[in-house]
This record gives sequence, structure tokens and C-alpha cells, in this order.
Amino acid sequence: MIKNRESAARSRARKQAYTLELEAEIEKLKKVNQELQKKQAEMMEMQKNELKESSKQPWGSKRQCLRRTLTGPW
Repeated sequence: MIKNRESAARSRARKQAYTLELEAEIEKLKKVNQELQKKQAEMMEMQKNELKESSKQPWGSKRQCLRRTLTGPW
């Protein structure tokens, strides 16, 4: 009976230690998740700004770069 109580106490201690480890890992992953979300928001903002800047450029300059020329008479 005494050994059973000791075994149960060890089992509870292991369970508590495991629970504490999981809680610590959860907190760490929450922090990593927040950092990644912040980086993602920054990247999205940068892309949005780049898109705005590229739309401000006149279309004529791009057309000049992409214009085809005739190489010979048809």
C-alpha cells in the first residue's frame, strides 16, 4: 500500500512536470507566432507601398521598354 502511494506520488510529479513543460512551450510558441505575424504585417505593408509606387510611374515609360520593332519589310 505504501509503495502504491509512492508510485502515485511519482506519477503525479511526472505529470505536473510534463504539464509545466508544455505550458512553457506554449508561451514560447505564442511569442514566436506574434513575431512572425508582425513580420508578415511589415512585409505586406512593404508590398503594398511598392505597388503604390509602381502604379504612380507613367505607363508610357514601360511601353517604350516593351515596344516591338519591325525588323524587315513584309
